[in-house]
Amino acid sequence: MKTSLLLLLLLCTITLTGCGSLLERSYASVTPHTQFQDEEENAAILRAETYQGLVSALLHLVEQGTKSGIVRLYQYSSVTGSATGDVDQACLEVTQEDPLGAYAVDYIKYDVQPTATYYQVEVKLAYTIPTEELRQVISVTASTAVARELEELLPKKPQKVVFRISYFSQEDSAETLRQAVQEAYAAQTAPLPPLEDIQITLYPDSGQQRLAEIRLTWAEPAEGTAGAGGGP
Repeated sequence: MKTSLLLLLLLCTITLTGCGSLLERSYASVTPHTQFQDEEENAAILRAETYQGLVSALLHLVEQGTKSGIVRLYQYSSVTGSATGDVDQACLEVTQEDPLGAYAVDYIKYDVQPTATYYQVEVKLAYTIPTEELRQVISVTASTAVARELEELLPKKPQKVVFRISYFSQEDSAETLRQAVQEAYAAQTAPLPPLEDIQITLYPDSGQQRLAEIRLTWAEPAEGTAGAGGGP
């Protein structure tokens, strides 16, 4: 009898232990990594620790349309041999290689001052367009989305539409974007004035990320007539 009870208790113990292991779940905590961050005491001051963080901080200023800003470089290891050289290179990268920077920024002036714990980089940005237009830039993942976006925008007869394209393939070009405008125009169901001209400018000249500025010239419809569909 005692042997049976002990055997029963042993089986229960094994069963409970097995259930406990089945209920355990492993998990991973994923924290988004940012290349730069705001200073705790002043959100207007950005801080970075790497060259890429410096570039990201400058791009953040551009995206916000900021005309001046401060970036502090902590525990910084230079890629050119000096912090000043890095800042010069980063400014060129932002204004010449990044699509938004190449489109919107005329130049960036900077001043680098070393302190005991960080480099303080003060920058002034000059833009080629009104900074409020930066908020009107439409971000799309691929050029194939341009025609769909334009189908909704063309009834408003815009004179300029700007797309920030994340992936610009080798098959994409100014001509394929022109065709996207024509497709969107032909898909309209309500009458629109004829399109006299379509101008496409890409920023920068090469790269998998591009910004496309599309300028449209609309004809004044003849009195008593209305045009729909078709294209230039």
